Amino acid sequence: MKVKTNSKLLLFIILLIGFSQASQAQLWKKLKNKIEKKVEQKVGEKVDKEAEKILDKTLNGKNKKQNKSSKKNSKITTHKDSLKLKEPVLKSNTSITPTFKSYSKFDFISGEKIIAYEDFSQDEIGDLPARWNSTNSAEVVTIEGIDGKWMQLVKGAGAFVPDFIEEFPDNFTFEFDIIYNYDIAEYCLEREVSVIFSDVENPEYDLEKNAPGNNGFSFTIAGGVSYHGELRYKKYASDAKLNLSSKKRNQFLETDNKGRGKKMHVAVWRQKRRMRVYFNEEKVFDIPRAFSKKQTLKNVRFFSSITEENNNYYISNVRYAIGKPDVRGKLITEGKLVSYGITFDINSSLIKTSSYGTLKKIASVLKQNPKVKVLIVGHTDADGSADTNLILSKSRAKSVKDVLVTEFDVSENQLSYKGKGESELLNEGTSSESKAKNRRVEFIKQ
Repeated sequence: MKVKTNSKLLLFIILLIGFSQASQAQLWKKLKNKIEKKVEQKVGEKVDKEAEKILDKTLNGKNKKQNKSSKKNSKITTHKDSLKLKEPVLKSNTSITPTFKSYSKFDFISGEKIIAYEDFSQDEIGDLPARWNSTNSAEVVTIEGIDGKWMQLVKGAGAFVPDFIEEFPDNFTFEFDIIYNYDIAEYCLEREVSVIFSDVENPEYDLEKNAPGNNGFSFTIAGGVSYHGELRYKKYASDAKLNLSSKKRNQFLETDNKGRGKKMHVAVWRQKRRMRVYFNEEKVFDIPRAFSKKQTLKNVRFFSSITEENNNYYISNVRYAIGKPDVRGKLITEGKLVSYGITFDINSSLIKTSSYGTLKKIASVLKQNPKVKVLIVGHTDADGSADTNLILSKSRAKSVKDVLVTEFDVSENQLSYKGKGESELLNEGTSSESKAKNRRVEFIKQ
């Protein structure tokens, strides 16, 4: 009996050990599966996180690019609390940087000395422009996706006179940026804005007239129903036999709204009796006898006539300069040329295409004098940090050098560059004119 009992005990122990090993094997198998799942889960989570990072970076980069270059669905802000109006909405403003060679016929050169500059930077959003006299409603606004502040011209008719411009010599340039937000294909009796030069003695006279005084010259951007969009000029005189007028269609004012919501540049250049007008780097009018021999200009103003609500124009970066630039004399004879005709986007080293004429003239002088070497020096105003301005000025000077070499075939051996930031301000003031005078590119003969 005892042996039998021991046999049963031994069998029980063997079975117990076998069960334990089987259970342990199952336990390890389950543990192994669980570990594999955890590892897979962790790897998956890590992959997801990395994917999200890459996706976020891609989307953010895309959004930044759209905000910077496309300016899609730009909105108008007219209040200090940044309230965005539902109307109007500006269409996208895709920025394409063409080569300068595509503007070979663009010969505009800004005046040598800046007299006035207006970017409304010192005005409060929603206020009337402080330095302007007007008979119609106007207020300072910002446009989402587009730099700076703008004077908004609304429904009604009337003049907008810059009180800070008083000199009108035989040689001057007048420039400004303009945006329109309406659909050219939609009905509107009148949507016009003009810049008018006249012989009005007092700038407060004839504010209700689009042909003030006895003699004058006007350039008009129009988007009315009968002709859709077009550009016009008109010379009017006390002797009606001397009157002249013309009009021209433009691709940015067609019913496909190619120019809607885009910042466009207008430049007017007077040289004695001659007046040339440029629109987006295209010379649209060249009138040899725009003024009589004895005619004296005494006034400049904008005049708008808009018959529908929410059909607006926006104006900014008004730049008035006098004097005929003497590039050769300054650079070759005097050894230093200070140029205000080379301009850049805000906080950027991208050269505006409106700088073409100035660059072309400088390149011509350098190629005719291949032994002359010059140092290109960039200067900024005092806005922002000194370190940032130093970097920006150097980058701008390099851009000028690169463009002269690659676009205008100037020998690279003739050029070197340097940035001085805000270290050599020409004007210590804080006005828009003072800042504009400090933003410059100098060419110093070595």
